[in-house]
Amino acid sequence: MANAERAVHAPRFALGAFLGWFAITVGWWTLAFAPLPAPPAWFERTRSVCFGTLPNGLPDTWGWMLLLLGPLSMLTFLAVVWGRDLADALAALARRAAGWLLLAPVAATLLLGGVWVAGRVGAAARAAAPALEEAAEPLPEAYPRTTDPAPPLALVDQHGAAFDLAALGGRPVLMTFAYGHCQIVCPALVHRLRAALASYPGPPPPLVVVTLDPWRDTPAALAGVARAWQLEGLPGARVLSGPVPDVLAALEAYGIGFARDEKTGDISHPGLIYVLDGEGRIAYRFLDPPVAWLVEAALRVERTAS
Repeated sequence: MANAERAVHAPRFALGAFLGWFAITVGWWTLAFAPLPAPPAWFERTRSVCFGTLPNGLPDTWGWMLLLLGPLSMLTFLAVVWGRDLADALAALARRAAGWLLLAPVAATLLLGGVWVAGRVGAAARAAAPALEEAAEPLPEAYPRTTDPAPPLALVDQHGAAFDLAALGGRPVLMTFAYGHCQIVCPALVHRLRAALASYPGPPPPLVVVTLDPWRDTPAALAGVARAWQLEGLPGARVLSGPVPDVLAALEAYGIGFARDEKTGDISHPGLIYVLDGEGRIAYRFLDPPVAWLVEAALRVERTAS
C-alpha cells in the first residue's frame, strides 16, 4: 500500500519541485535583467546587491556565477534525488494534450529568455567594440581644438552640494552626458571615462557627468546613480542634476541634443564626451572616442597650461 501511494505521489512531488525550480530561476533572471522603464530605487538596490552591476549594465562575475551555478546545482539535486520520478511525471504530461499547456510555456520561457539575455550580452559587447577597435589609433595631431567658453552649471552633485565649474579651474575636466536608467550606452560611456582616468599618468582629472534625465535622476537619486556607475569612490567624480528646467537649460547651453520617449522615459542620445581646459573652455569634443584619445587630449591640455 505504501509503495502504491509512493508511486502515485512521488512523481507529483517531483514535478512540483521542478516547477518550483523553474519559478525561482525565472525570478532570479527577471530580477537581474528585466528592462523596466522606471524601476524603483529598491529594485535597483536589490539587483546590485544580489548580482552586482558592471558599467555595461550586466551582472558582475559573482552575479553570473549565482545566476548560472545556482539553478544548475538545484536542477542537479532534483535529477539525483527525484530523477526517475520527474522523468515519469514529464512523460505522463507529454502523453496528454493538456500537459503540453504546461510544458510548452516552460520550454518557451527558458528558450526565449536565453536568447534575450544573449542579445543583451551581444549588444553590450557591440557598444564597447568601437573603443576597443580604435584603441591603437592615436589622437590625430590635427584633431580640432576649440576655445569655446564652457557654460556654467547651476546644478547639484550626488552629495547634495552646489556645483561650481570654476572651482575645478587649473586642470582639464572630462565631461559627459548620461542618465541612470540607461542600460547599455551610458554605462559603457562612463566605463570608458573610468578607464581613461585609471590609465592617466599622474593625478587624474575631475570627471563630471550631467544627467539627461532630470525627471528620474533627481538630486536625491544621484548617490544611487554614482554607485551604479562605480563613481562613489573616485575622487573628483561628480554626477549632476537639479530642477528639470535648470538641467534642460544646461543641456541646451552645451548643445546636447536628445529625444525622450514620454511613455517609457527612455532617452536617445549620442555618446558625447567633452574635455575642458583649466580656464573653463571646451578644448575637445568627442563622439564615442577610444580611451587613448581621452587620455591624450587631457594631457595636451595640461601641457599647454604648463
